[in-house]
Amino acid sequence: MIAIVAHHYTVHGGVQDHTASAGTAIVLSSIGAFGKWGVDVFVLVSAFFMDRTPRRGKSLSSVYSQVLPVSWLILLTAAIVGIHLSPRDIQKGLFPVVFGEYWFVTSFVVLVLIAPYLSMVADALTGRQHRRLLLAGIALWSVLTLTDGVRLEISNLAWFALLYLMAAYVRRYPLPGDARLWGTVTIASAVLLATLPPLLASALIARGSAPATVGWAMDVYASAESPLAVASALAIVVWATKARPWASGVVNYWAAAAFGVYLIHDNPLVRRFVWDRFVDTSAAAGQWWLPLHAVAWTLAIYVACSLVIFALQPTVFRATHAVTERARVRIEARLARPDAAEGAPAQS
Repeated sequence: MIAIVAHHYTVHGGVQDHTASAGTAIVLSSIGAFGKWGVDVFVLVSAFFMDRTPRRGKSLSSVYSQVLPVSWLILLTAAIVGIHLSPRDIQKGLFPVVFGEYWFVTSFVVLVLIAPYLSMVADALTGRQHRRLLLAGIALWSVLTLTDGVRLEISNLAWFALLYLMAAYVRRYPLPGDARLWGTVTIASAVLLATLPPLLASALIARGSAPATVGWAMDVYASAESPLAVASALAIVVWATKARPWASGVVNYWAAAAFGVYLIHDNPLVRRFVWDRFVDTSAAAGQWWLPLHAVAWTLAIYVACSLVIFALQPTVFRATHAVTERARVRIEARLARPDAAEGAPAQS
């Protein structure tokens, strides 16, 4: 999630596509390189556990109990402080999942809904068929699209479904190699992901390209579908499955707020002013202290949003979770009645 916040510093700060500084363009292409990697990691980890128990109710209850109150509170706060709200802003704020206030949340919710069927596909495939399917998807949507002019469009949901099948394969057919090997692969791929976009940006600028036009190097080679991002995300997940289990109370405490950090700082109403007016990324463009500015504000936003989430967890989130859980139980009970009448086991 820290990597995602850093990515948003780059793409939402209004600097990447407008800077006249070569140094700024190069630094930003590295700082923002791990945002989509973070998305891939989140989906792979979620899919790894959903594939084991692809029950949709509890997952949806957990998502909605955070998304709805955060969206509603931000909308209410914006109205109180006098921020101009269009009818579309109100529509998205009241119904954030249906109207796509957060592209990730909408795609992820649909992924949760179709997860049981994706697991059925994985169960029905042989190991060889599963590998061929994954290799075909990676070749079409990850490798070929690096070639200039090749456009084989894929939606966010379709990409999440492919990541789900990757995680399902890892769970069913553990990849060879020990934790040390996969740790090395993780580090190597991460270094490559962090260095290739700025190297390409440097080469383009050296050949005469304007700094404001080289952002595509990060957008392409560090995109969610990029082979670099996929390899690095998959490597760290495989490493985690092979490494010696350990637990950290500090990590678990802060991780519990990570999803909420995304919901707050990337809410369109918050994003509208936080980077340009509050953080003022434009003031750092061309300055030697730009990397320090990016790191400091990334951590500051992460911590500030986490503190808000910590305050909401025992109060607002607990209340909304209780409501969504009661709704889930009632819906599942109704869905189970026809099955029970026919003598079939009830399925969630």
